Amino acid sequence: MAALINYTWQSIFCLTFLYGIYWVFLNGEKTFRFNRAYLLICPLLALLFPLMEIPVSFDKPSISLENTSFLKALKVQEDQEIVGTFSLPEITVTDTKLPLLWELKDYLCLLYLLVTAFLFFKLFWQYLQLRQLLEKGWYQTVYKLKGNYFLVPTFGLAPVFSFFDKLFWDDTQKLSEEEEDQIIRHELEHIRQRHSWDILYYQFLSILFWFNPVIHLMRYSLVDLHEYLADEKVLRQITNKETYPKLIVKMAFKGLDLPIGNYFIRSTTLKRILMMKKKAKINWFKLVMVIPLTIMLFGLVSMKSETGLVFFNQYQTANLHTISKQVTDLKDTLDVGIRVRSLKNPKHYEWIGPLENGKLKVQLGELEYEFSGISTDDEYIKVRELVNILRANSRMSKTYENIQSEYAVEESPEPRDGWEAWESYLREKVSIPEKEQELGLSGMVDIEFVVDQEGRIHHPVIRRSFGGGVDEQLLAIIQRADTPLWKPGKDKNKAVPAVVTSRIAFNFGEGMASRSSFFPEPQKSLDHRTYTSQRLDGDEVFDVVESMPVPPGGMEGWNAYVRENLDYPEAALRNQAEGTVYVMFVVNKKGELLHPEILRGVGHGLDEEAMRLIENSPNWEPGRQHEQAVNVKMRLPIRFRMADHQTRATPISVDNDLIAGLIIPSEAFLKYSLQNLQYPKEARIDREAGTVYTKLKFNREGEILDAIIFKGISKEIDKEVLDIFQNAPKWTVKGDKETYQAIYPITFNMGEHQAEAKNAKTTFKGGIIVNAYPASLTKERIKNPVFDVKIIDEKLLSFHGNLMRINEDLEDRIKDLLARSGLDAETATIQLTAEEGVRMGTVQDVQAALRVNGLNRLLYTSRSSEETGKYGTDPQINLNRGPDQPLVILDGKEKTDMNGIDPIDIESITVLKGKKATNLYGGKAKNGVILIVSHDN
Repeated sequence: MAALINYTWQSIFCLTFLYGIYWVFLNGEKTFRFNRAYLLICPLLALLFPLMEIPVSFDKPSISLENTSFLKALKVQEDQEIVGTFSLPEITVTDTKLPLLWELKDYLCLLYLLVTAFLFFKLFWQYLQLRQLLEKGWYQTVYKLKGNYFLVPTFGLAPVFSFFDKLFWDDTQKLSEEEEDQIIRHELEHIRQRHSWDILYYQFLSILFWFNPVIHLMRYSLVDLHEYLADEKVLRQITNKETYPKLIVKMAFKGLDLPIGNYFIRSTTLKRILMMKKKAKINWFKLVMVIPLTIMLFGLVSMKSETGLVFFNQYQTANLHTISKQVTDLKDTLDVGIRVRSLKNPKHYEWIGPLENGKLKVQLGELEYEFSGISTDDEYIKVRELVNILRANSRMSKTYENIQSEYAVEESPEPRDGWEAWESYLREKVSIPEKEQELGLSGMVDIEFVVDQEGRIHHPVIRRSFGGGVDEQLLAIIQRADTPLWKPGKDKNKAVPAVVTSRIAFNFGEGMASRSSFFPEPQKSLDHRTYTSQRLDGDEVFDVVESMPVPPGGMEGWNAYVRENLDYPEAALRNQAEGTVYVMFVVNKKGELLHPEILRGVGHGLDEEAMRLIENSPNWEPGRQHEQAVNVKMRLPIRFRMADHQTRATPISVDNDLIAGLIIPSEAFLKYSLQNLQYPKEARIDREAGTVYTKLKFNREGEILDAIIFKGISKEIDKEVLDIFQNAPKWTVKGDKETYQAIYPITFNMGEHQAEAKNAKTTFKGGIIVNAYPASLTKERIKNPVFDVKIIDEKLLSFHGNLMRINEDLEDRIKDLLARSGLDAETATIQLTAEEGVRMGTVQDVQAALRVNGLNRLLYTSRSSEETGKYGTDPQINLNRGPDQPLVILDGKEKTDMNGIDPIDIESITVLKGKKATNLYGGKAKNGVILIVSHDN
């Protein structure tokens, strides 16, 4: 009823507004055809506009009555449907509401039906009179080929009028031939332009909406328009235009008045004559103004201010028979009355009101219980205990369509000052109810609300109620302007709104939890069924049961299963797609997972992968109801994150043309990688390290067509790797295929991944190592470390994987790196090399910057032109021993040069000079000895 009243009001408003537009801008204008179309379409617009809803994100005026006190009161009255009345120890149950007395809405409905029936009968009576006229003159009726109409005589019973293709003619009037011709021409225009359809259309509207005065005004205006249109046509066809207005004045009403016909003398004579004399000049301004004003009305009525929150409620409610049986089982132990109502779309999950005059109202799910006759504290305690049992009768869940829960975002919202400060703030503001405190009642309040991107709280609802007025206080407190802000939830490093549940517990003594239960435990739990219950093999599928299905090993076991079996789709890897896929499936009595379907997907192959995980899952422990295995519908989120992905497919299983030697990294690619590949700062801070395996696809020219990460480390590192391959130079092609593919490892090492890097390079015949030392890497962990410093060109060098500009800030950059790594400059050895073409002055500048920072143990080797391009598949720098270079001893064996020694493999370095060196190794050690011990030794 409330919705109907609101719709009727909006429809009347729209029609009034549209008729106002007609009266101001179109009435009196000689745009007759446009005016006719406007009047015909206006009622349809007035009926459709209130039905259309277009959500908008801005505030706007509204003509709706839904927020008025009258309509709210009416809606509350409608939403309360009596389910049963229980007066213990007797019990009375009614399945439906059967009122004994009529209410106001019943009388209004009856009045509408009576008036509508009367008007339909009146219209039908007029139709019968028209039929009588037709039958009386049928034998004298003449069909006129010219004009395609029937000429029906009325014998003076009715004036001249037309109805569809019949022209009813009063043959008793004495008219000249010219006057008869003009009148016939006029009525023929009504027939040709089908004005009778317009009349019937408005007759039906006037009957159905007889209570709307505007529809009658519009009908009269349409009738006038019909006369204007016919007059306009007649004046164009006759030569003596002065006789026609005189004819109109001459005619007068006579006989029957049938409003379903078009009458020659029906309209106001003066209005028709004035319209004939008016100039036929179109006022385009008035005509154009109709369009924006109609659009404005559409926006005012149809556009609804949308707060951005879209949700729908679901309920699991026991049937009436079950509730009746439950209360019957308890009737001998509680002497109070219980009234149960069914509510439509309650705002809160549950709500326990304060005890007032022996009455207590409790809303649990979609059921409202009204307890009456509570006269003592003992009875109140019993009722509160009964409320805990009744909670199982009806459960409510909210599904938010456009806002994620706190568990679905990467960083959950939390109070800015911490949870303890938030709970203390709420406790300080709440006034403790005296009765609950005296009785020692205990419980908790769960409040669900939305934390927006700025940390403000919106749309709070009670998820679990405590009662005694505490719920109302908490809702008012968290909506105050001075309520502390929250840290918003974050997803992909972006603040997003999220749904949060905050809990605050109250304990005023021993509480109900420590008391012995007054009511016996029900032998069987209630059967909960959703309104959309399904069946599987003839058995019911439950949404909620006593014991829900559990995967093997619990949720930890499920998470382990997902980690072990998840295979990140290539399309998702290529598009860096992440997100949570929500899957619904049924766990049958055997524990099998059946009928999986996607509730909300992500795309890029992630939905299909989630379905595959469900279909291949081991059997679960089935759900149980009354100790019997039953079918249960489950909803489960499966989260996909690039950073968490660890592929279970062995990368080497892919056809690897790098291992086959059909394609190898070119010198240009290796140099480009050394110059551009960096260890991301965020990854170094978070100590993220490991090997990134990338699947590369090449064309016959060696150009990289595609790069997909098989196994990643983190977003920052994965992005760094993909950026390198995006604009990298060509590789060297050794085969004759059209396309090639390879797995290429890039290890990001913080001192603990030497073995992994070595294994990857050996397995895949190549790879790149990017080194960085975290703050915890000290000289105690690596004795006598060796740093590889490469001067790439005149402006750039690589300090063990860290690129630095060669400028006046170089000393400070080296100092900062040593401070962050915690390394001792006195024990470190610098293996310095320079690319071909680097001037000696640049080398000396770098050496000076190193020595300023205490790095005095330098080994310098320049690269000759013959050595350029000898990278192979391993980008290590060649350090050939020159005549002035020291002797190199690796694990007790003499080496002529340091080519092939990877600093990662070095455990320690000792430098001998002078007599210590020559006494041990003779004259060949005159320039000193470098003793190297590897990890393998």
